[in-house]
Amino acid sequence: MIITGALGFGLILLLVLSGASDGFDHAVQQFAVGMRCGPLNAFMAKFTLLGNWQTIVFFCIILLIIKPTRIKFGIPLTVGAIFVTVLNKIIKTIVARPRPDDVIHLVEAHGYSFSSGHAITSMFFFGMAIWLVRRYVENRALKNILTVVLLIPAIGIGLSRIYCGVHYTTDVLAGWFLGIAAIGGAIGVLNDHS
Repeated sequence: MIITGALGFGLILLLVLSGASDGFDHAVQQFAVGMRCGPLNAFMAKFTLLGNWQTIVFFCIILLIIKPTRIKFGIPLTVGAIFVTVLNKIIKTIVARPRPDDVIHLVEAHGYSFSSGHAITSMFFFGMAIWLVRRYVENRALKNILTVVLLIPAIGIGLSRIYCGVHYTTDVLAGWFLGIAAIGGAIGVLNDHS
């Protein structure tokens, strides 16, 4: 997973830096804007908040406070979320890609565009949570339900950033690949210490 994620991110980065992704990014952006309607706009503007740092911090605090989830879920998810956030801040500063035009933004967004912090954080947090659920939850039905529930924000938050016009598609893809690489790294660490 680490290699796949790193290679995927590297490829997207090269496409962005060379300008080769511009046509694709703008085509998808136009398609997303063309899909917009009042009810969907309102839903996406709320749904994307699930990837905000405040929401992720809230989830981490809850998992850390509840004793049965503290060690198995709280600590790995919190440490990992902090790591990917710092990593993404560094990447944003280095690449310094401007966001899409403010005119199409449905939600407030600041800073650089590449890569999407919401995409990397949600992919890592909810994706890693899926792996932990598959590992530790014994009830098969509950395990499957939680997997589906967690998969929705893992992917959906990134898509919402494109729909809301605050990121290009390649920003989100890069964030997903980084999130996948981080999941692979976290799994390796946890397996080494189990």
